[in-house]
Amino acid sequence: MIFKYTNTLLACLLALTLTACGSSSSTGDSSAVTAVSMSAAPSPANAPIMIAGNKVFDTAEGHTVTLSKAYLVISSTTIETTCGASFSAALESILDVVVPQAQAHTTTTPTSTGVPYVIDLLAADNVPVSIGGMSPAVADYCGVDVDLFAADDDALYLPTGAGEPDMIGRTVYIEGSYSLSGGAGGNIKIDTGATLINRYLQLSALMMISASAPTGSISLGINYDTWFDAVDLAVLATETGTTTNPSDPNVSQVLQNITSSIHQL
Repeated sequence: MIFKYTNTLLACLLALTLTACGSSSSTGDSSAVTAVSMSAAPSPANAPIMIAGNKVFDTAEGHTVTLSKAYLVISSTTIETTCGASFSAALESILDVVVPQAQAHTTTTPTSTGVPYVIDLLAADNVPVSIGGMSPAVADYCGVDVDLFAADDDALYLPTGAGEPDMIGRTVYIEGSYSLSGGAGGNIKIDTGATLINRYLQLSALMMISASAPTGSISLGINYDTWFDAVDLAVLATETGTTTNPSDPNVSQVLQNITSSIHQL
């Protein structure tokens, strides 16, 4: 009987020891100083790589678009540890929804950037600029969630200079022109503070943050040359003017295209 109790006691002591060791290891990992940097860049899907300046490209329908101003606000990015095809598919299925304008500001967390950045799509292609960083817990990260809503006073990379738009209160600002394949042309202007549906991206490979490998980076590309695919440019030109209605079918298509144009470089 004493032998039986002794075995039980030894088993309990062994379990406690293993638990303590596991806790110690976990605590050591969680105390690691980690850093994940985020960046973004204009990155055409089909057009040739272009230097900074006006961007000229053809739509899927063969029409030519010239962008003379193009700004997009990335309000925050969040890295995720839980990913899966069903979650990604569910988010992709609601890309045709654009929610009304919202005044909000995200909060910086260990897994999320909380400061909006204004991306200039007329910058040099495939040259990433910083859009913040974070210090996440040790873990394997499989995805990134990108939020797109209007800039506030804290936004970085706000455009300056004569003729540049005030991006505070705006999410998307576009000026440009188009030439239809048949020869007619006109001007384009989109100016909205609407909140776009967020873009969820599953990373091409796990980003494994550990005590021995505490840093990581994610670069986002924006395929601006797909923004006007499946859009009636002639109708869009007559409907946007000085006030952009995000519920208009052609404007909504542009905003959907903007969301879906964000990808991992």
